[in-house]
Amino acid sequence: MKLKATRLALALLIMASQLGSQTVFAADAAPKAAATDVSTAVLVDFLTAGATPGPETDNRRAALQKDLALQEAIIVEANKLQIVDQRNVQIRMEIARRQAIVAAYWTDFFRRNPIPETAYTDAYAKLTAANGNRQYRLSHIVVTDEAAAQKVMNELKKPKASFAAVAKSLSVDKQTGANGGDLGWRWKTEIGPLVADKVVAAKPGDLIGPTKGPNGAVFIVKLEASREQQMPELEKLKPQLEKSFRQQMERQELARLGKQPG
Repeated sequence: MKLKATRLALALLIMASQLGSQTVFAADAAPKAAATDVSTAVLVDFLTAGATPGPETDNRRAALQKDLALQEAIIVEANKLQIVDQRNVQIRMEIARRQAIVAAYWTDFFRRNPIPETAYTDAYAKLTAANGNRQYRLSHIVVTDEAAAQKVMNELKKPKASFAAVAKSLSVDKQTGANGGDLGWRWKTEIGPLVADKVVAAKPGDLIGPTKGPNGAVFIVKLEASREQQMPELEKLKPQLEKSFRQQMERQELARLGKQPG
């Protein structure tokens, strides 16, 4: 069974130390953009970099050259009409300039700071140790407050009560509620820390909660089943682990830059 990328990334982020993102770019007044001396040929080469040589690429290059020539004609005319001097145009040009620089910065940052292989193996070892070889099939019902949670519990205590039916009618999580509250199979590290240990200790059919989450919502979890399951191999998890590491590194770098004097 494949692990979902988003949940694996989240599991790694929970286990690792985290730094909050900070805004580091001020909304400065946009300066007038300087004219570029980048030729059409250079632009075409840039836009077709890595393309496989052949008729399709040749046709694409020809189409780009035509489009860029038309763009250049528009720019010349816009300069005559002083459109480039308009404030909204200057702001959009400044936004595009910043986005290009920031994208290039991160490309260079990760080139200078490659993720070591030991980071992957250590993270994989932690995930394996935390999860063991067991998964849990869960369902949940989410409500807004404790009074609503008590109403759910009263419904679940009725003879022949159906957790799925109650989830469909009372859960405010409409996406899972439509499926009877089904959360699918989860590893321990993919379960919220408030209930993870209780789920591991529970038996199929047990209810966990009501539990109040950090956002104020209250949820009731049902353990539907558990099963033995081997963790996927490290190579299959590497893309998700890399994404998580990059997110952590970006937050750390943004925190560092945010502390620098302006």
